[in-house]
Amino acid sequence: MALYREPRDKRVFVPRKSGGVVLNFGHPIAWAILVCTTIVPFVIVAAVTLAVVL
Repeated sequence: MALYREPRDKRVFVPRKSGGVVLNFGHPIAWAILVCTTIVPFVIVAAVTLAVVL
């Protein structure tokens, strides 16, 4: 799946033809949403898991 990246489009959430929305990665807020909802929680879970196992 290709990322939607159109810097001239000011929308963060862009509707898809098949329904739903996709993030516009040409907008800096989309990157913040990605980091805050996926990368940070993954790091927290990995750190807690390692702390419990070790």
